[in-house]
Amino acid sequence: MFPAFGYVDSAIKLGDYCRACLLDDERTHPPKVGNKTWEIYKCLRLTDELIRIFDELDVFKAAAEAGYRLREEPHLIRWTYTGSNRGAADHYHHDGHFGKGGQVSLMLLLEENVGKTHMRIIPNSRKSFGRKVYDALWKIPFKGRGRLFRLNDWFIEKFNKPIKLEGPKDRLYFFNAGDNLHKAFPVSGTTRTIFHLNLTLFESRLSAQDLSFCDRTNHSMHWAQLLSLSPNKA
Repeated sequence: MFPAFGYVDSAIKLGDYCRACLLDDERTHPPKVGNKTWEIYKCLRLTDELIRIFDELDVFKAAAEAGYRLREEPHLIRWTYTGSNRGAADHYHHDGHFGKGGQVSLMLLLEENVGKTHMRIIPNSRKSFGRKVYDALWKIPFKGRGRLFRLNDWFIEKFNKPIKLEGPKDRLYFFNAGDNLHKAFPVSGTTRTIFHLNLTLFESRLSAQDLSFCDRTNHSMHWAQLLSLSPNKA
């Protein structure tokens, strides 16, 4: 079974690759849907070089053995929080609304991050009261719902101990975003630069075009699972 939460320190090779790609238009491309909140938001192309770097990290093999596959291409994100640009997911939520369970998120800190804008998770919160409240609010949009989300956030943090995904440069976090409530925690005047990737047990959004920059037969066997396409995209 894939662990609900953990991290790998000193994922330096992946960190160096991502930092080099922040301003590289050859190994990246814009996402299909942009985000005006972030000053950098790019997709990393799935090249043979990148997959070889992934292959040195045991977390990918463990994910493949648990039946996971990449949901989409990895993303590079840089966000400077000015005190007003909070983004769309500034309340505790989970990634389990796809009908077949949740997903695992990988997040690599591309710069030292302590006391800055960060992600927080509530461990073992799949059956928590805060999750039930979130589910009830999420289903029916209405005016003023945001205030109730924030009130629920207050109760969640009052009666739980969040884990802050902070730490040194090149720490790679992984957590079950379907089982664990989580939210971005903005700190005014600070910047967060990360690599982010989602893996799922169900349908992948990858396309044949996304995989055209690599040779899947030239890598470890578990990449046949991790890079498998949904039947309608194969």
